[in-house]
Amino acid sequence: MSLVEYTCKDNIATITLNRPDAMNAFNPDMYLAFNAATNRFKNDNNAWVAVITSSSEKAFSAGVDVKALDAAMSTTTDIKALEAIYTIDLEEEYFCDKPIIAAINGYCVGEGLSLVLGADIRICGKNASFCLPEAKVGLPTLNAAIHGTRLIGSAYMLELLLTGEHKDANWAAKTGLVNCMVNDDDVYDTALAWAEKIAALSPLAIQATKSAAVKSHFMSFADICAEMAIKRKTILNSKDAIEGRQAFIEKRKPKFIGE
Repeated sequence: MSLVEYTCKDNIATITLNRPDAMNAFNPDMYLAFNAATNRFKNDNNAWVAVITSSSEKAFSAGVDVKALDAAMSTTTDIKALEAIYTIDLEEEYFCDKPIIAAINGYCVGEGLSLVLGADIRICGKNASFCLPEAKVGLPTLNAAIHGTRLIGSAYMLELLLTGEHKDANWAAKTGLVNCMVNDDDVYDTALAWAEKIAALSPLAIQATKSAAVKSHFMSFADICAEMAIKRKTILNSKDAIEGRQAFIEKRKPKFIGE
């Protein structure tokens, strides 16, 4: 059984967290498997958008496997080596141009919440629960603090960070932590429907647009425009741009190929 499963159909990749017996808590093997899956998506030319989901109805992810972390910390004092293992690539400042959707059911805690904050769109079920409890075990919260504050602002994010309390789906929807809240049984289907809408558009245009939007958090307007000028020239001469214009003139749906 793979701890993280990867499939791709109709230009939509599905990445499934699959350690249900531990509520998808991240141990070293889980980190390796998840990073392998997200990087596979990043480099898969046939995958234009991804949905991250869980095989468990009870939890999206319960965060870090504290027992595994404690065991690792008791055998080494090399913090850099530990950080290299206990790191999710998706949580970096900018992971990739392709859109990523998180489909969240049940507990979304610690590393699980940090993970979904690295996604672009978040869909949750009515019974979803969100928490950043790192301070309760003596650990700081870093990536989630940065991504979350950019997303929902410091007041709401500090409420979540400094109390370590669970917040329900209503709170997540009210604050903008998630894009929408649906019935638990509809979470994945809703995320897939969003993915299908995105996959129907020009992937080249979508990727450039996402890049400009997300990088506006940490790059200057002038630097983004300079980067986009290079991308825009390539896109305007692409087969997809020609197809898009022709489809508009002919009043039909375009058939994009990502070139």
